[in-house]
Amino acid sequence: MGRVIFFALLFWCVSEFAADPSLAIRAFENGDYVTAFRTWKAAAEKGDADAQFNLGVMYSRGLGVSTDPDEAFRWFRAAADQNQPQAQFMVGSMREKGFGVAPDYAVAMQYYQAAADRGDPDAANAIAELFEEGFGVNKDLGRAVYWYKLAAEQGLKEAQFRLAVLIERGQGTAKDDVEAAKWYSAAADQGLAPAQARLGVMYSEGKGVTLDNAKAYFWLTLATKQNLRPAERQRNQIATKLTADEVGKAEVAASNWKPKAAVVRNAKTLH
Repeated sequence: MGRVIFFALLFWCVSEFAADPSLAIRAFENGDYVTAFRTWKAAAEKGDADAQFNLGVMYSRGLGVSTDPDEAFRWFRAAADQNQPQAQFMVGSMREKGFGVAPDYAVAMQYYQAAADRGDPDAANAIAELFEEGFGVNKDLGRAVYWYKLAAEQGLKEAQFRLAVLIERGQGTAKDDVEAAKWYSAAADQGLAPAQARLGVMYSEGKGVTLDNAKAYFWLTLATKQNLRPAERQRNQIATKLTADEVGKAEVAASNWKPKAAVVRNAKTLH
């Protein structure tokens, strides 16, 4: 599947599991992974679900401890059994990928559903992809749109992009270029290169937005900076329609541009 499984995301949660709840956070932020691991492990063994999840992340990344996928899964599963939504998502991801066993989409869906019901946008996005691609379920683009929108409304840029694609194509929902451009823009603002490239093309065509070659050049330049080669070719074509001054201003704007911060999805979870 095209979706990136979020093992690389470093979630860690503030919980009342130590005399100083910020100890592990401070240690982690200072690169003292051994202290962070030791603190979270003590709390995890006492049943703290957030600490169990954090421990799973550290085992999966080899932070403060040797990488151990089996231990990562064990701690994710322990936290998931206590209804910790990020852990439920991770267990679902690992079961979908066939971690240690054959892929089991039905079990993955159960965990994704549990996490999505508790507001986890990554899980909602995962459900949408299963429906879009027909893995373990009957392909249903209408339901894919529903779940992508839930995740998109929580700020998940990957879901915003996939939702925009389906809306632009009129798959699973009514075709609406204006609505598609809105979601491409939301993902582009967070730095997603394919969304930036598509938004640039829409500005060059006046599709869903007012035709504006300077904005098209700007967004395609941002995508080019992320090594999206088709965007570079499209940007070079747009450049022939602009003056040297317009190109220069767009280049400066692209150099100074910063992505918007991701939406904080869980007040107890830092990214």
